[in-house]
Amino acid sequence: MKLFIYILLISVCLSKTSKVSFIRSQGNETPGVYKDTIVTGFFKRTTGCIAGDGGYSVPLTNNRVMWLMGDSHIDDYNATTATVPCLFQVRNTALLQPLNDWNNKHTSTLTGTVEGLKSFLKNQPNDSFFIWPGAGIVLKNTLYVYCNSLKNSGTGAFGFAAGGNDLMAQINLQGLKTKVYNLLPDFEGINFGVGFIKDAQSKWVYAYGQKYIPSKMECDLYVARFTIDNPLSGWQFWDGSTWKSMVRNATIIARQTGVSGTFHISRINNKILLLSSQLSINCDSGTEIYSATAHNFYGPFTERKMIYAIEERLEGHSPFFYAVIAHPEYINNKNELLVTYAINGYGTCVPDCNSNRMDPEVYRLQAIRVPCSIFN
Repeated sequence: MKLFIYILLISVCLSKTSKVSFIRSQGNETPGVYKDTIVTGFFKRTTGCIAGDGGYSVPLTNNRVMWLMGDSHIDDYNATTATVPCLFQVRNTALLQPLNDWNNKHTSTLTGTVEGLKSFLKNQPNDSFFIWPGAGIVLKNTLYVYCNSLKNSGTGAFGFAAGGNDLMAQINLQGLKTKVYNLLPDFEGINFGVGFIKDAQSKWVYAYGQKYIPSKMECDLYVARFTIDNPLSGWQFWDGSTWKSMVRNATIIARQTGVSGTFHISRINNKILLLSSQLSINCDSGTEIYSATAHNFYGPFTERKMIYAIEERLEGHSPFFYAVIAHPEYINNKNELLVTYAINGYGTCVPDCNSNRMDPEVYRLQAIRVPCSIFN
């Protein structure tokens, strides 16, 4: 199934009699980090978006927040069996939430109208091509969303490939229905959708990109920028000492090994926060979440440190997980940052599915709270 470079398409499923039972892991000693059961419960929905991955959030106007989801189950929950079909119906969707309202009945699910799969972000009717959304940002009453352009390719666990240059979607905030898809330049394999930071003083938006090197199990971070007035052209790339107009001049500003290709960048306490996760391509292959910080938009970053080990277990096994994402708009009155991550089944360890039905709990976002003081 689902998001970024390390995606494992799992063909096995789950019966109600194998109901998921999560237990706490041992040895998670990071002071003050805890599971946010209210936000985790927000994603336990029985209508609209039932289950999915991704989870970038974008503050909109009028006290609204949009959650950008990847492959998702839409209105397919069976209350009698508490299951969904094993296969999702859309390649992406969005949740429109009133700010700070965690009653999921008050949140609406946004899908699309283009022929075929009703994905929210979709630039053509051919479902062999699809979009996984990345970071988003509102600039001058328009929502811009980085769109990873992909296509079906081959079969099996890695049956997808780049579908051409990535796109930038422009979405009118009035109704959120009018969408324009703009072709971005060839970024030479760098996905610049892992974080947008707007610097109002300089009038630049900093776009962070990652490139995963599977042969080295290495994830590299880059930074580009574009003006608030023109996010679609004139991008500049940090070359280690100055900004250049060609992506080939971009230099690595952070490198981590043994992590999955799911970096996320945000700004917390006037620092640049880099979140990452332990390499996970199947069950029992990684549970740790890491943080690193920098004072400048282009680094240098501190050494990563482990801040949390995910707690989900099924029959003693940990799930495939990824997409660790910070949500700065949801720092609470205790100065705790909201962080979500996606889990995506138990792979070869525990069958997730039986008779084409699965428990949606194995494919829902999970939430934790992290004291912002950790990033000082």
